[in-house]
Amino acid sequence: MSILKIKIWYLAFLERDKKNIFELLLYWLLYIISVIYGLVVRVRNFFYDRNILPSFSCNSKVISVGNISWSGSGKTPLSIWLYSQISPFFKTAVLRRGYGDDENKLLKEKINNVFYDPNRYQLAKSLESEFKVFIVDDGFQHRKLRRDINIVVMGAREFKRKLRLIPAYIFREPLTSLRRADIVILNYADELDNTDKIKNQLLRINPSLKIYCSKYRVEKIMDLKGNKVDKEYLMTKKLAAFAAIGYPQGFFNKLKSSGIIIEQYIVYPDHFELSEKEFDGLQQSLIDNGIRDLIITHKDKYHIPERNIKLNIYIMEIDIEIESSKVLMREIKNKL
Repeated sequence: MSILKIKIWYLAFLERDKKNIFELLLYWLLYIISVIYGLVVRVRNFFYDRNILPSFSCNSKVISVGNISWSGSGKTPLSIWLYSQISPFFKTAVLRRGYGDDENKLLKEKINNVFYDPNRYQLAKSLESEFKVFIVDDGFQHRKLRRDINIVVMGAREFKRKLRLIPAYIFREPLTSLRRADIVILNYADELDNTDKIKNQLLRINPSLKIYCSKYRVEKIMDLKGNKVDKEYLMTKKLAAFAAIGYPQGFFNKLKSSGIIIEQYIVYPDHFELSEKEFDGLQQSLIDNGIRDLIITHKDKYHIPERNIKLNIYIMEIDIEIESSKVLMREIKNKL
């Protein structure tokens, strides 16, 4: 079995409700490992909380945008939105560790000032004379750099199952880590069953949390050349949807709520880049099934080769909408 197939099976395995005996045994082995991993996380946080492991400040203001789970909650779209709100008032840069080439390309396309280094503290110190504000993308676990505002993004998927740490599920830290957060953004809020119940659950952990809901709206649909495509035109096509992102179901749900009918769904692990051979095989399989039109996310544009494209490919562009966004930005600007 290829590494790709193992990744796809593993992610589906974590999400599956019913498991056979072999799968249950495997799951409980993963759960034991997750308990050990959780102890390591708690010890690390204890050391930082007591300054046994030191955190360092820089002369610029620092906003961390992170999460407590694997990718898919919506950190990068929020970082882009924050940059658009803050950069007109303060010279701002986004700092990343460099992982996820697709997200790096997306940020470079949307933002002027993006810099990469696994050591974000060192990176911030080298740039602090040029910028007043740093937005640290995926920065919640990077505790070496002190921050003025800690924002955590949580997706709807995180509240649909029991909280289990890696590798038994998708959480990088326990919910108690939200004690060091200032703001929580509940993303994909239109998929949440009981927002008030979730807010109360989080406020019991950290009563001082400011909690905002967000969701995505479809801004436009384009072809690969940047030409706008009407949704009504797509409704006349036999479509497949491709996703190699952290939460593909969020993309598929948005297609469904937009009234776009999908004949076939294609899911790959987050950040996966198809080789030309893999993409040729995918294209031919779709064509053999009578499908010549494929819709993808903006980030997925970087996952497929640019050569030998036989399909008509469309990109769904989305914008993040944050409830009470003016109140949120007033609070952030006051701290800056």
